Amino acid sequence: MDIKTNGNGLLMFEGIAEKEMLMYKAVIEMIQENYDINSIKVSDITGRAGIGKGTAYEYFGSKEEIIVKALFYDTYVHILNVEKIMKQNKNFKEKYYLLMDYLEEKLPNTKATGNLIKIFMGNYEVKDNFRIEVEKIQQSTTCPISHVEGMIDDFMLQGYEEGIFNQGKKVMRRSVFATQVTGYIYCIINHYYAGEFTREEARDFSYQGLIKLLNV
Repeated sequence: MDIKTNGNGLLMFEGIAEKEMLMYKAVIEMIQENYDINSIKVSDITGRAGIGKGTAYEYFGSKEEIIVKALFYDTYVHILNVEKIMKQNKNFKEKYYLLMDYLEEKLPNTKATGNLIKIFMGNYEVKDNFRIEVEKIQQSTTCPISHVEGMIDDFMLQGYEEGIFNQGKKVMRRSVFATQVTGYIYCIINHYYAGEFTREEARDFSYQGLIKLLNV
């Protein structure tokens, strides 16, 4: 996946036009402002992106396609940022703590990715056309799920090779990783369990829980 940044700081994916990216950015901004994706109009998107409404249909077949692809775009951006952390020349524990740093810093600005996750889990009531567009991407080669799984597998392999935990099965490792990361996000959202934990205690609790569960 070849990526570059344009003069406006917009992350550009190879094969996707800048006007498409501007529409994605507009959708992500609106979601950050708590727009319901069901109520967003094409004119809202193009107006904010600074392009004509007719231009949208040169690139997309529907409003739903624009919005769903914008959700996936935002998700890819975060995946690539996490991947940079995972590729650093650091040990397993250092990377895990850097991941928690990233989550804490970026969580307030991840509503678009959060909405996509909610759609996956059935926790966001959207029109059928949105689900159809999500399914199209899930079935395509551009779906990020397999990429994320591979990234987690590589990270877990590093921990095993460092002798931190037992071999275990890939699916178990993914499940434990997801559980502990989700738990830390819950800590952040609830301000470290309403003051019961300090930031450092919450981080240590997440990491130690990961190690303990992988050594069962």
